[in-house]
Amino acid sequence: MYEELYAPLPDSGRYLERIGWQGPADLTKEALSGLVFAHQKAVPFENYDICELGRPIILETLHLYEKIVANRRGGYCFELNAGFAALLSALGFEVWPVLARIYRGPMGEQPMPPMHRVNLICIGEDKYFTDVGFGGPMPAGALLLKEGDLQEVWGVTYRFERRPHHRWTLFRETSEKVMEPMIGFTEVPSEPVDFLTPNYHTSTHPDSLFTRTRMANIRFDDGFASINTEKFHIVRGERDETTEIQSKEQEFALLKEYFGISL
Repeated sequence: MYEELYAPLPDSGRYLERIGWQGPADLTKEALSGLVFAHQKAVPFENYDICELGRPIILETLHLYEKIVANRRGGYCFELNAGFAALLSALGFEVWPVLARIYRGPMGEQPMPPMHRVNLICIGEDKYFTDVGFGGPMPAGALLLKEGDLQEVWGVTYRFERRPHHRWTLFRETSEKVMEPMIGFTEVPSEPVDFLTPNYHTSTHPDSLFTRTRMANIRFDDGFASINTEKFHIVRGERDETTEIQSKEQEFALLKEYFGISL
């Protein structure tokens, strides 16, 4: 019944072309970090199937491949991290899908239900945290799952804190130099079928942020661009601008120019 969730990726070479990866795909932390960054630059976080097109979010491998690779669209965490996991598995990495939760508020005092997916990647004795499906300041590379150490990736500092019962919290340093909790997760692997229920809730429930807010986010070498309902924000080098989106035509033009999305 759920075999399609476990199907192998049809063509890893074409997926690598989609993300513009021309480096080695060996089983190293350096290659893994490069693949994470390339994916974040090429495949946007976006929820326009939910908010604009009224399409169901399907997590079957072939469907994700068609959407992300063949149709050059993006997706949100349950799609992007599943597609990326399929790519990594095809390249020979050992991938542990993990159910996670986002923390809201300045110090994470508003933990959300576990409605997020990340991947842990095992290389030798080490585990690495990766996320290509967070619509915001996700790490631009792989982070070693090790408590306490400060890890800098593309100018941003992160730290893991171990919690009881195989749980972890990822902290990110803000511009005010405060370490704020971002994501909580367990080290215990999940099955692909475990994401069906949170994906359905997140993509259909009227109280879900994803059914009420149009979002897109993509990374550049020197910044990022984002859409959040009627606002467009871009940071590139010295440029840091937020503008109001005045029409659907303008929004669709921004989607095509900055995110590579044609609706």
